[in-house]
Amino acid sequence: ELSQETGEWEALLASAAELRAERAPAWLAARVMSALSAPPAPTFWRAAWEWLLHPQPVRLRPIGVMLAGAAALLLFWIWPGARPPLPGTGAAGPGAAAQFTGGAVPVVYVQFVFAAESATSVAVAGDFNGWQSAGYPLSDADGDGVWTGLFALQPGLHKYMFLVDGARWLTDPRAERYVDDGFGMRNALIAVAPPTGRAS
Repeated sequence: ELSQETGEWEALLASAAELRAERAPAWLAARVMSALSAPPAPTFWRAAWEWLLHPQPVRLRPIGVMLAGAAALLLFWIWPGARPPLPGTGAAGPGAAAQFTGGAVPVVYVQFVFAAESATSVAVAGDFNGWQSAGYPLSDADGDGVWTGLFALQPGLHKYMFLVDGARWLTDPRAERYVDDGFGMRNALIAVAPPTGRAS
C-alpha cells in the first residue's frame, strides 16, 4: 500500500513539473496589456457632464421648425394676458382690462375678474345688460377658482354685481368705488373711459 501511494505522489509531482514547463499562449499577454491600458468606462453622470460641456451637432427638419414656430405663435395669442393691448387702450375700471374698437357707437371690451374657488358658476349683471346675467357668464378654464369674462360696454359709469351659482349676489371686492343698491347691499361701480381714437 505504501509503495502504491508513493507511486501516485510521484505521478502528481511529474504532472506539476510538466505544467510549470508549459508557457502561456502569445495572445494572452497582448490581451492582458490591452485591458490594462484601456481607460475605464465613464459613469452616467460623467458622460452627461461631458455631453453638456462639449458642442453637439443638432439636425433639424425645416417642417419641424415651421410647426414649432406656428405652435408658439398660436400659444402666444390664445394665452390670457399674452396679447399686447391695442393702441389707445386705457384702464376701464378696477380689475378690468379694456380694448377699444371702431364703429358708429364706441364700444369698450372690459374684462371682469372674480375669485370664487367653490363656485360652480359665476356671471356678471349690471345696468349695462338690464341686470340680466344670461349671456354674461364668466369662465374658469384652468380650475384655479379665478373666473373671468370679456364683455362689450359703452363708455360711462356702470353699476354691476356678480351672481354666483345662480343664487348669490356678491359685490366685486376689487372695485374702487361702490354705491348703495337700496336693498342693504352695495353695487360696484366701473368707469369705462371712451376711446381716444377709433380705427378707420
